[in-house]
Amino acid sequence: MWQESEDAVGDLMGSAVLGPADQIDSLVPVSSWWAAHGIAIPSPRLNRDGLFVSAAEFRQSTNPDWLHFLWHVIAWGVMGDYRNVPTIVNSVVGDEQRAQLNGILQAAAAASYGGEIRSAYTLISGKVPRLGPAFFSKFLYFTSDRASSRATCLILDSRVSAAVFTLTGLDYFEERAATYEKYCLDMHRWSERFGVPHDVIEFRLYQFGQLIDSRRWKWLHAEASLYRGGSQSVDFDDIAGMRAHLLGWGQ
Repeated sequence: MWQESEDAVGDLMGSAVLGPADQIDSLVPVSSWWAAHGIAIPSPRLNRDGLFVSAAEFRQSTNPDWLHFLWHVIAWGVMGDYRNVPTIVNSVVGDEQRAQLNGILQAAAAASYGGEIRSAYTLISGKVPRLGPAFFSKFLYFTSDRASSRATCLILDSRVSAAVFTLTGLDYFEERAATYEKYCLDMHRWSERFGVPHDVIEFRLYQFGQLIDSRRWKWLHAEASLYRGGSQSVDFDDIAGMRAHLLGWGQ
């Protein structure tokens, strides 16, 4: 019988319903929105590996334009919803504003690469209108040291928060540096426990967040549906399969 606990992270990693975890590095097409707003993103498609390579190149540059890298990160992570992006872009139209934000991003990137999770979050949080954790945690993730054996910055958005809460009961919804640091430390701990890279766990949590539409009650509803249908005991994939059926996946 499935139960909400940290063990559910292992259930998530072994789930057949969510498909293969190698989708983590799938290419994402760059929207024409960027070119239409005068921002050049040369690559027509972006993925995680490519963004980590780009971050390394920026880090080696004498005067890195981290703002340009931020546009790449947002272009990769927006997923069709551009309601906040114009505000972010328009907040840095002048040279002085660009230089100021670039300095903020450079400091946050350095802290992230050095494994200073709480400091990295604090350096960037609240500095730009509409640039919230869902966006800037992606920037911190891609500027982190991916080869580090320590806990590093990871992506934390509403889907991931809802997924973790549904599976484990742990609450990372509060937008604070201490909460973000705890999330990254817990993810590192789960990575060691289950023998899976921490960003693969994050990706699977994002997939699970999509499955439940970022709403815990939808997972509980699928579980209750199975019991109402006569099931005496259900496991993770039974519930996930029911939720996928209710969502219309594969139809």
